[in-house]
Amino acid sequence: MATYYFNNKGEPATPFTVSGEEMVLKGRGIKAIAPDGIEAWRLSYNLVTKVVDVAYEGLSEEDAIAKKLEDGTAEAAATLQAEKDKRAVEEAE
Repeated sequence: MATYYFNNKGEPATPFTVSGEEMVLKGRGIKAIAPDGIEAWRLSYNLVTKVVDVAYEGLSEEDAIAKKLEDGTAEAAATLQAEKDKRAVEEAE
């Protein structure tokens, strides 16, 4: 396990102690224990449970990237369909 620092919104900030401790001292950061070998984009700090959450838990970095791309594509398709549906309703009125 490694120490990681998050901003006050729970987003990853830095794994570096000097800058991270400065954030904490200034009230702009949170110090937490995070799993080793996980890229920052997969980490978030849950302000309610006060634990580090890992996106795509259990997947390798390579598989997590592929899953993120897949999820992004699905989200974009859903957004596009919602916009089309909205336009269709507006045109029908």
